[in-house]
Amino acid sequence: MKKNIINNLFELWEHIGVNGRFLHNTAQYRYTSPGNGSWPNTVFRLKESEINFKELYQHVENGNIPGSISILENESLETQLLAHNFKLKSTVKGMCLDLQEKSKFINNFASIEKVDSEIKAIEFAKIASLSFGYEILSSTIISPINSSQLKLFIGKHSGLYVSCGMVLLDKKGISGLHMIGTIPEYKGLGLGKVMTNKLLFESFENKSKQVVLVASESGEHIYSKLGFVAQGSLKSYSINK
Repeated sequence: MKKNIINNLFELWEHIGVNGRFLHNTAQYRYTSPGNGSWPNTVFRLKESEINFKELYQHVENGNIPGSISILENESLETQLLAHNFKLKSTVKGMCLDLQEKSKFINNFASIEKVDSEIKAIEFAKIASLSFGYEILSSTIISPINSSQLKLFIGKHSGLYVSCGMVLLDKKGISGLHMIGTIPEYKGLGLGKVMTNKLLFESFENKSKQVVLVASESGEHIYSKLGFVAQGSLKSYSINK
């Protein structure tokens, strides 16, 4: 299952990269580079048997490819990365939830709106950038707004858009919850939980049997309360200068 969790995230990057025309394929890996080092700026789907790790390091050092290498935890691959002067930058947990019809939410989310216009896409980019502390270009969010596979949402509080989230239906029929965020000044009001419940409702609408996400250590505690179970980790490596 842990491969399915991380694969959903990789499919998200690919889907956004294809729509934004910044997905690049090589014989050794894929990478997304939307510009200005903005999200999602990463190398992923490394083919261990094909990789020249010395060359990989040089490409990162020279700025030819993004500086973040994202992998599903893999002892053999990680040993190679460490041996070629890469260092572990971050670890997030993969989590999954089996959906049961009896726990389906009623569609009572009046405060949440689908991102279906450039104006709302720009709002999403602003909210997400403030929520996560890194740049997300409005062009990155605008490009997939008409996708049937990916749905994006923004939430209101006191008349202002302050929360965001997206759900991706992948090729295996699994729904992945991504980019669930709230502007810092509005954290602690339960808005993230409302957005998560909306995305879970959309997962039922997708007819998914399973829902997946990746979570930080603090997020893992929150999602565990909703029934999500941790399975595997996504690890990010950077070069050790």
